[in-house]
Amino acid sequence: MRETDDDGALVAAILAGDTARFAEVVARHDRRVRAVIAARGVAAAADVEDLVQKTFYLAFRHLGRLESGGKLEAWLVRIASNEAAEHLRRGRPRRAATAPEAAGESALAPPLAPAWVWEEVDSLPPPLRDALVLRYRRGLAYEEIARELGIPASTVRGRLYEARRALRRRLFEE
Repeated sequence: MRETDDDGALVAAILAGDTARFAEVVARHDRRVRAVIAARGVAAAADVEDLVQKTFYLAFRHLGRLESGGKLEAWLVRIASNEAAEHLRRGRPRRAATAPEAAGESALAPPLAPAWVWEEVDSLPPPLRDALVLRYRRGLAYEEIARELGIPASTVRGRLYEARRALRRRLFEE
């Protein structure tokens, strides 16, 4: 069975109400979406993460508009490309001549967030809180977080997505 056939069945299942299977879409197409965003020239690791999350959020939200499940990857690529282009139009920096990763440095430095933000993070459920702390306070890569928590990297991505979403809800409700 070809991947496009798998995508078609997956999209059909999601549209039929099995929304939990969208995690399979993310797992299957995450690498390609990241590559598209990077190819468009988005430099900062945090910006790439935000754009990947936004791409999959938009795809989930508008999945019913997809004409054919077999065209899922091309559709995700178009969304990612458009989001990256919009991001760059808004004036975000493009890739530097020497990326921090090339020098062996972490591309994600721990942020200088206000204390109240971390208080909100501390109020999240432990799996979500732990993923955010390891990523943004300690600056660990997904693979490092996965090893530390004993979970797959795809689960780390999912937890970070859910944690950011929960944090946004909490912050915007107040």
